[in-house]
Amino acid sequence: MLTYPKISIITVNLNNGPFLEEAILSVIEQQYPNLEYIIIDGGSTDGSLEIIKRYEAHLTYWESVADKGQYYALQKGFDKSTGDILAWINSDDKYLPKSFFAVAEIFQKFPEVQWLMGQTKEYTQRGVLVGQIGLPWSRWSKLRYYTNDFQFIQQESSFWTRSLWEKAGAYIDTDQKLAADMELWARFFRFEKLYTTTLELSGFRHRQDFQRSKAFRELYLDECKNVIKRERQQLPFRVKAKLPLYTILRWCAGPFFFFDIPVINKIYPWIFKIPRLIQYDFQVHDYTYKDRLAKQPSFFVRGKQVHRKMLKS
Repeated sequence: MLTYPKISIITVNLNNGPFLEEAILSVIEQQYPNLEYIIIDGGSTDGSLEIIKRYEAHLTYWESVADKGQYYALQKGFDKSTGDILAWINSDDKYLPKSFFAVAEIFQKFPEVQWLMGQTKEYTQRGVLVGQIGLPWSRWSKLRYYTNDFQFIQQESSFWTRSLWEKAGAYIDTDQKLAADMELWARFFRFEKLYTTTLELSGFRHRQDFQRSKAFRELYLDECKNVIKRERQQLPFRVKAKLPLYTILRWCAGPFFFFDIPVINKIYPWIFKIPRLIQYDFQVHDYTYKDRLAKQPSFFVRGKQVHRKMLKS
């Protein structure tokens, strides 16, 4: 029987009024019955407070106080959270409808899943949803990370358990200027695998005005590389000694995996310990590890269109 674990969502904001309302509505219009929604505003002066106050009846907590930046605000939000499942959505991004229900169902059906990411989707400035990054690119493992293949786990589509959050230290690294999300993922990988689902849970908005992730991309990547260097130094010698081999395998087998060559598509996830993909089976109306992707072209039998996947049990 489905229950509703408490989901805590954190939004941090500073003068992002043009997009803030859409972000808030994408959370509260989920109509998820056990939601804890926290907004930490850094002292906005652009009308954001009026927007927040408009929806404060739906908020567990909110404040607007000058702070030391995004990651300090995130830490403050997570410190106030009490949910079983945690996530954050930036004030210019958006969740897709019913995402929280899907996340709750997956975490309950698959107890081995402690960390989950949905399909990577992106919004235009005007909020039009675009799918540019698909499978198998968005399936991750710590071995992909340790061989510097870390671009990018989508934060706005990621959810994790409180248990994992606490194992990883229950903190956002505020020493990072731009890559605190990636630094958190690196610590998560010490304890758990990242499972990917074919479900579309949210999207990242590309803006035409100043956007930190674009303006400081090189600095972000430098911070990422330093995090990977730190993680590699902490590995046992037997694992560290194998990393050059994994790097060679990644460069040799990777293109075949990403271009979906069937045999390599099986071998690559095995070598790099990438967890199975969580899909939705429309025949039984439930989530499954079985392959339900219709990749092959269809053919016709007695005038009826048939996909080869339909012939699988």
